[in-house]
Amino acid sequence: MSGDHDRPAFERGTGFLLARLGSLTARSWTAFLGEHRLTQAQYAVLVALGRHGAVGQRRLAELVAMDARNIVPVLDQLADRRLVERRPHATDRRRRLVVLTEEGTALVGSIASAAAAEQDRFLDALTEAEREQLNLLLQRLYAAHIPATDPS
Repeated sequence: MSGDHDRPAFERGTGFLLARLGSLTARSWTAFLGEHRLTQAQYAVLVALGRHGAVGQRRLAELVAMDARNIVPVLDQLADRRLVERRPHATDRRRRLVVLTEEGTALVGSIASAAAAEQDRFLDALTEAEREQLNLLLQRLYAAHIPATDPS
């Protein structure tokens, strides 16, 4: 950790560090998704479908915290890439279910492992114990400032 005290005081402050590291991780994450030709919204939809299986468009919009009208173009783009399909609901013909295709499932799996590798690279300066401690502290701060959402 030599050199840390050579930095100006403002660069050692918690607020500055959180903001700066947040900016660095956001830039890195956006570039990572871009390599897979995905936006954050598209990624969120794919992950939600991977976790919850087939769901209606309205429920999917809730799961990814997106307005139901705004999810349509996201789904259109994913469908154009054959990553998702819209299927008729078994008992309600007015509803459509959104499901991952085989290609979508494969992409979600490959992105998850690539994202874990990218996170490991970003956190390389920390030991495993330090990473766990950092994550627990960040979760505690997050929980204190962001209301809990529906866990389903």
